[in-house]
Formats: sequence, C-alpha cells, structure tokens
Amino acid sequence: MTKRGPLSKIEKFYIEQHLEKDMDELCAELDRAKVTVENHVRKVTRPKRGKKTRISEQIFSNKQGSTVMTENGSMLSDEFKKATIPKRRDRPECTTYIRSDDE
Repeated sequence: MTKRGPLSKIEKFYIEQHLEKDMDELCAELDRAKVTVENHVRKVTRPKRGKKTRISEQIFSNKQGSTVMTENGSMLSDEFKKATIPKRRDRPECTTYIRSDDE
C-alpha cells in the first residue's frame, strides 16, 4: 500500500535531485502514488513566470526605526520614476519665464 498525504521535504528534495530517473522507479523507491510524484515533477519543471518585484519588498526596517533600501530597490525606484514622471521640458504648463526689466 502506498503512502498517503502530502510529500515531505525530504521526498520533494529526493524527487528534485533524481528527475532523470524513470517515473515508475521513483514511485517505487518512495512508495508513493504516481499521480503525487508526477504533480511535484510538473510543479518543479514548469517554467517560472517573471514575478514582478515590488519596491516595498526591497526596503527593510527594524524596531529602532532605521530603514534601509537595498541596491536593487534603489534601481527599481529609479526605473519607476523614469517611466512614470514626465520631464519638465515635456510639460509646458510647468515652465516659468522670467520677465525682463524692459517689458
């Protein structure tokens, strides 16, 4: 009778390290159902989507109140500013001209 329930960390690690083995052989060694092992293999081998990193995840605070931004967070915020904030020369309503005395 095969084991039931979720895979343990050790079983997951074993499967990940022996992906080249035959599925039936892996199931026999772990005494697990083929469906369970196949699901974990599919989960491990599927291409990972590009998860967007939030700037707030790159800022770390401690109990004393100091806050530190990582280098990656700083670069992300700079790129965000470039993409979202238009430059002043692109916004004529923000341009102020100084009048000369002869006007």
